[in-house]
Amino acid sequence: MATTGVRRTRYRRPVCPFCHFDDQVVRIVYGYPEPETIEQARRREVALGGDCVTPEAPEWYCRGCLRRFDAPDFARGAEAGN
Repeated sequence: MATTGVRRTRYRRPVCPFCHFDDQVVRIVYGYPEPETIEQARRREVALGGDCVTPEAPEWYCRGCLRRFDAPDFARGAEAGN
């Protein structure tokens, strides 16, 4: 499965539930990465999650404590326009 990368727009990031950093949190990109996505990973703008995507695959990665997590309350707030 190919990915299209991450949009260049600024997006809000959740706070890591483990170490409480927010400036170290990036989205996890799943699927076979395109060259642009690999460059984003090298710049530490995204984390590569592998090519197998499961329903319980986490959406966020903290570079501070090296943990993956979901932020369901954060996602619901973003959809509501908060």
